[in-house]
Amino acid sequence: MPLLTSARSVRVAAQYAAAASCIVTALLTACASQPATREATPDNITAHLGAVHSAPTLTPGHYALVVFGMSCPKCISNVDLQLGRIAGIVNPKVDMKHGIVTIEVPGPAEPSRDAIFRAILDAGFTLREIRTLSAAGRTQ
Repeated sequence: MPLLTSARSVRVAAQYAAAASCIVTALLTACASQPATREATPDNITAHLGAVHSAPTLTPGHYALVVFGMSCPKCISNVDLQLGRIAGIVNPKVDMKHGIVTIEVPGPAEPSRDAIFRAILDAGFTLREIRTLSAAGRTQ
C-alpha cells in the first residue's frame, strides 16, 4: 500500500509542476490580449502620439498615458518596472481595465516623450496618447 500512495503522490506532484510551468510561461511571455505595435520606432513616434508630441519632454505635472494591450496583473508590474527606470517619473498607477497609466512628473527632471514611449514598448504595449491632467486628475 505505501508504494501506491507514493506513486500517486509523485503523479499529483507532476501535475502540479506542469500546471505551475504553464502559469509561469503565461506570465513571462506577452500577456497582452493584443500585442504591442512593434513597428513603432523613434522615427515614427510622432505618428503614434499624434499632436501630443508637440514638446519633447514632459514638464512638471500629472499625466495620463493611454496604453493599448494591458490585460493581466503582470501588465501592471511590467509597466511599473519600465516607467520606474525613467528619471523624473514618480507614482505610476495602472488602471488595467481602462488602459490608463497615470504618472506624476514633480520636476526638476523632465522625462522625454521618447523615453516614455520606449518604456511602454519595452513593457510589451503600445502608447497611444499622453494626456495632461488637471490638478483634480481630469484631462485638460
